[in-house]
Amino acid sequence: MADDDRNFVDRARDVSKNWDGEEMPPDGMLQEFQLYGYAKRSTFLDQIDKDYQNADTSDLRKYHELVTLRRNMQQVHHTLRKAGR
Repeated sequence: MADDDRNFVDRARDVSKNWDGEEMPPDGMLQEFQLYGYAKRSTFLDQIDKDYQNADTSDLRKYHELVTLRRNMQQVHHTLRKAGR
């Protein structure tokens, strides 16, 4: 099997497309992320961090999307953690 060169955002889009028939935009991913518990949010952030460290910067649009989603998810996680969620 060939290596999977998709990042977190691409894999999430594929899952949402298979699940709902439509690709979920990063804003939709962020909205769903807010509903998860602490452990699941932490797992998602860890996965995004792995992708971020190994990100291919040749496609700037995909890289910007990953960086922006990572930053926004981290802010949401921090805010929810401070609120005890």
